Amino acid sequence: MLTAVPDIQKIIENRSLITHFQPQVSLKRKAVVGLEALSRGFDPQSGEIIPPTLLFEQARDRASRLALDRACRTNAAESFAALHRKDKSMMLSMNIDASCINEETRGSCHLLNLVTRCGISPSNVIIEIIESRCEDMGALMAFVNFYRKNDFLIALDDVGAGFSNLDRIPLLKPDVIKLDRTLISGVDKHFHKLEVVRSFVQMSNRLGCLVLAEGVETAEEAMCLLSNGVDVFQGFYFARPAPGLDAVPGMATKVDALAERHRENRTQQIADDKRLYSSYDLTVLTMCQELAETLIKDMGRVLSHFVEIYDSVECLYVLDMRGNQISDTVCDPVRLKTSKRFLYEPAEVGADHSLKEYFLPIQAGLEKFTTRPYISLASGNLCITISHMFYHKSSGRHRILCVDMSRAEEGGPR
Repeated sequence: MLTAVPDIQKIIENRSLITHFQPQVSLKRKAVVGLEALSRGFDPQSGEIIPPTLLFEQARDRASRLALDRACRTNAAESFAALHRKDKSMMLSMNIDASCINEETRGSCHLLNLVTRCGISPSNVIIEIIESRCEDMGALMAFVNFYRKNDFLIALDDVGAGFSNLDRIPLLKPDVIKLDRTLISGVDKHFHKLEVVRSFVQMSNRLGCLVLAEGVETAEEAMCLLSNGVDVFQGFYFARPAPGLDAVPGMATKVDALAERHRENRTQQIADDKRLYSSYDLTVLTMCQELAETLIKDMGRVLSHFVEIYDSVECLYVLDMRGNQISDTVCDPVRLKTSKRFLYEPAEVGADHSLKEYFLPIQAGLEKFTTRPYISLASGNLCITISHMFYHKSSGRHRILCVDMSRAEEGGPR
């Protein structure tokens, strides 16, 4: 066990550093598409490994941080060069200490000169930056623009972590967004995490960049992410960091099995969703047929009856064709007891729903519409809303029945 860390200057001077690589895997391509270089130190006397966190903690001043950062980069590029000669398509992801990017260093061309010397094509190098660590935004922008012009790719690391400055994403226009492991851990079990991932995927599609999930440790996490638009993965589930060619393990069997499992699960999920939504549609249509014959004064009683007989129904309410609520919101009282009442409250008669996702498609001419899963403002629970137009005979007008159906915590159909 390491009892004391050698002096950081000696580590740098003696290049007491080793580079491990962790694969970045595309499930759709069923291949390792890149390797992230991860630096470790070692004690030259005992040979014991110095973990990265402990290693970088020793570089306490700016000069030491820069020297260590450059030493790690040099080691990574030299170690990757042999892999690059064997496979010109393999990408190298290399971390840059953003706190070292400033007016003094941005014109040094250190990284460009390094990869050129090692015979690595700049288009095969992804520069990973944790932008929140950079104090000089002007220098960071100049650094990014320079290396992008020289064919390097830019990745923002630890996106979704507590200190990520999301406003800088459209400014830096990264080629890759790496979702932080704290967001990825248990994403298949937590709807709120999944919604954040979906928002990043949607934004990335619009900005034209790739989303990479790091810290993937289970097949369930990988399949959930794949189902929601993430294709490139990194984490212990696929491989642990290892030196040299050992970093590219024969993972074809694992990747093929996962891809086949994903295909089977999606096929089954689509079939299950089709049956479930057919059942929902029949339930809502049955409700509309009965409401069509119901007087306005009796709607509350009929809606309450629907809540009693249909287990999946959380809340019911009726709108006019302008989006105004004309009935009370009738909810399952058992489900309401679990809600945070200071945040969630069923809407009352007269409430304006004209801008709601479930109303606008009806106004545009659809007869019915089903939303994606979301947190209901009426109950505070995860639900979908089905809106269905019907002709109310006693008033001689069209009305819209809105039904909140409860969904499972994992986020329902995707």
